[in-house]
Amino acid sequence: MNSDTEKVLQEVSRNYENELIRKIQKYGDREAFFRLVKLYDARIYSVVYRYLGQREDALEITQDVFVQVFRKIKQYRWEAPFYFWIQRIAVNYSINRMKKYSKDVLSRTVEAGSPGAVEALVAGPEQGLEAEEQKKIVAEALAGISEPFRMPVILKDIEGFSYEQIAKLTGANIGTVKSRINRGREELKKIFTQLKERLTDYGM
Repeated sequence: MNSDTEKVLQEVSRNYENELIRKIQKYGDREAFFRLVKLYDARIYSVVYRYLGQREDALEITQDVFVQVFRKIKQYRWEAPFYFWIQRIAVNYSINRMKKYSKDVLSRTVEAGSPGAVEALVAGPEQGLEAEEQKKIVAEALAGISEPFRMPVILKDIEGFSYEQIAKLTGANIGTVKSRINRGREELKKIFTQLKERLTDYGM
């Protein structure tokens, strides 16, 4: 696909998205909203799942996020890309829910970290590791990062947001964002080191 064709497709996609947003803002059009959800539900779910590490919680929160999107969409002022606006709601909602239910969620995450998951992590795709298993293991590893550092690492290293964008999404200044990302990365390295050590114990 050449660059001109890609630009045309991007423009068509933006126009389609903008038309859906206008219908929802003006008429509360539920059909348009369902179509809008289809554009973004997988991406929002991915971020929430990596943050929480549990499918059931991620599905519930993703649904709650889009309920909030429908209720607040008239507040969208077109000053930033719509996905960024949704992402801000998802980030704030996920962090607030984690603070409220952290003990319950994290205890289940720890229980999910079985030796089988550790073995699968280091086995690699060439040994038959399925894509869904990889996603689950990555989510479990990310869930091991301390809560204040986890979301910034996800937004930076997985979602590809800039430091400035993450600062806007999380409400922190850029210096704090950089510090949290660095500390989160350090914790993640330690997590994988521990996993390798556990693997050695299993004779792998």
